[in-house]
Amino acid sequence: MFRNASRSLTTCDEVYEYALSLLDRREHGEKELVQKLQRRCPSAGLIREAVAKLKEYDLLDEERYAKRVFESWRARKVYGRLHLQAELLKKQVGEAYIPVILAMLSEEEEAQRVQAAYRQIAGRRDKKYDCTTEKGVAALARYFAARGFGPSMIRIGLAFAKETATPSSQDDTV
Repeated sequence: MFRNASRSLTTCDEVYEYALSLLDRREHGEKELVQKLQRRCPSAGLIREAVAKLKEYDLLDEERYAKRVFESWRARKVYGRLHLQAELLKKQVGEAYIPVILAMLSEEEEAQRVQAAYRQIAGRRDKKYDCTTEKGVAALARYFAARGFGPSMIRIGLAFAKETATPSSQDDTV
C-alpha cells in the first residue's frame, strides 16, 4: 500500500497503517518510529494519535523493544557492558529502560564474555597480543576496551590471558 515513499500521509489511518507496516518488518522503539513517521507525515498530532493507538493495542512496547535489543546484543558474545550501553543509546531505547537492561548483565556473565573475547583473539595466534610482553598486554587491554569492557573486566581478561598462556607458545620465538 505504501510503495510510494515520497507520498505524504495525511490521515491518522494512513499514518497508523504505515506504522504497522514498519512494525511488521521489525520491532521499533518509540523514538525511532516517530522519526520514521515524521519523514512521511508533517502533522505531529496525527503521529501522536497513531502512536497512542499502537500503544493501546500493545503493538509498540518500549520495554519489549529494549529486551529485544539486549537479546540481540547478547548473541554477540565478545562485547562488554559499555558496548551494551552504547548499543542501547544508538538504538534509542528509552532512558528509563537502560539501567534495567544493564542490570540484566551480571558481572559473572561479563567475565565469561571477556574470557570469550580473549579466546577469540588468542585463536588468531597473533604475536601482537602476546600477554608475556608489555606491548602485548597493552594491545590486549586496548582490544578489551574497544569491545566495551571496563577496567575491572580488563583486569580479569588480562589475568585470564596470563593464566592460559601456554609455555610452548611462550617458547616459540620464530
